[in-house]
Amino acid sequence: MYDYAAFGWLIFLFIIIMTLVILLSRKKPKLAIFLVFVSILLIFVAPFGVKFFLDQSIRKVEVITDKITKLNFASSLVVTGHIRNDGKITYNKCQVTAKVIKYDENEYKNTLNSLKPIISKSIDINESIYQGEEALFKIVIDDFKYKKDYNVTLSGVCY
Repeated sequence: MYDYAAFGWLIFLFIIIMTLVILLSRKKPKLAIFLVFVSILLIFVAPFGVKFFLDQSIRKVEVITDKITKLNFASSLVVTGHIRNDGKITYNKCQVTAKVIKYDENEYKNTLNSLKPIISKSIDINESIYQGEEALFKIVIDDFKYKKDYNVTLSGVCY
């Protein structure tokens, strides 16, 4: 609902600016050209800003790692944790993703390694999570045979 309202507002604002451009094109052509550039910038940049704003305010979630265990007698990695609803709406479905990333002491190599994880696995949580509440999760990554140092990063998206 919030997405539709935000993107509807962007389209409405684009139409208003373009109408203003048409009205100003004869008397103030420089201002009209400037408004055309502003409206094009608005159409291409604003959707990313709207998504970022909604994710940080209305759909905010926090994924917290409780325990990461590499099993000794099986080639599996078990990640347990919980996801907390810090947003302003109740979620009916959440997707939690665990990414295993090669660790390097060099900060720049860590950033590059985060772009291509060793392995990635997602799970769905199909229960209602009310404002301020938490839900537990457990992700089991089978056939995990990486022997060197690694980091596990978790991310969550809820709807």
